[in-house]
Amino acid sequence: MWYLCRKPLPEFIYSGFKRFERREHHVSRVFDESVLIFMMEGVLRFEEDGVLVELSEGEYYIQRAGLFQSGKAVSERPSYLYLHFHATYSENEADGIPIRGRFNKSAIRALMEEYDRRYLAHESGFFALNGLMYELLAEIEHQVVPENTRTMIAKDIQRMISTECRSQLSLAQIAERYGYSEDYTIRLFKKEFGITPYQYLLKERLTLAEHLLLTTEKSVAEISREVGYNDFSTFYRDFRKRYGMSPTEKRAEGEQGGLYLHTL
Repeated sequence: MWYLCRKPLPEFIYSGFKRFERREHHVSRVFDESVLIFMMEGVLRFEEDGVLVELSEGEYYIQRAGLFQSGKAVSERPSYLYLHFHATYSENEADGIPIRGRFNKSAIRALMEEYDRRYLAHESGFFALNGLMYELLAEIEHQVVPENTRTMIAKDIQRMISTECRSQLSLAQIAERYGYSEDYTIRLFKKEFGITPYQYLLKERLTLAEHLLLTTEKSVAEISREVGYNDFSTFYRDFRKRYGMSPTEKRAEGEQGGLYLHTL
């Protein structure tokens, strides 16, 4: 089995919809682009380097670039959504998602209709269209990646956030590290922990800030910077929202309650 690699990220080219007429055959070609097919109706038949591929409703398939495709066998009036892109492949399951499987028709159709609307109307540029493609791939991945694997990845993201919360960690960096779209990263993490990666990052930063307020003599401004905030007013607002009081008031409360540990 071949797998579509998450890294480097696939690169969008164009998309569309195809419906075969009665007794129409797949075109014969060697194509330098990969093609992701979402079968909506009928049966599509073609050969890749002499191996017959037969796709029916509810199946997706990725035609890898560089293979000789021919249409000797007649298809049964298939209609399908397709996406052309550049990508790399591996025979290692850990590197990506399988090139064949099943998909959620309603979810894919909605995303592809949005693709067509933006693409044909020239409303979106390169990055927006790539973003939509990653959403499509995320829908596939959600269907084929085992639940325990998604849980393991979500917990790995949790550990990464906890370890790197003092740095300028962003959702884009987290998503890129795992080869996911940002939307899929949010959904995966939220399903496991009930909050988004950003909300978890804030919780970790503010928990650390509270600890530093109660165990050091560092100024509030110093603590703000140390836990990863570039803007003091944002830190002040987030802290008050979480604890119901300002950082200064939290420190005073700790001192009055005997929680403050003086550090020389």
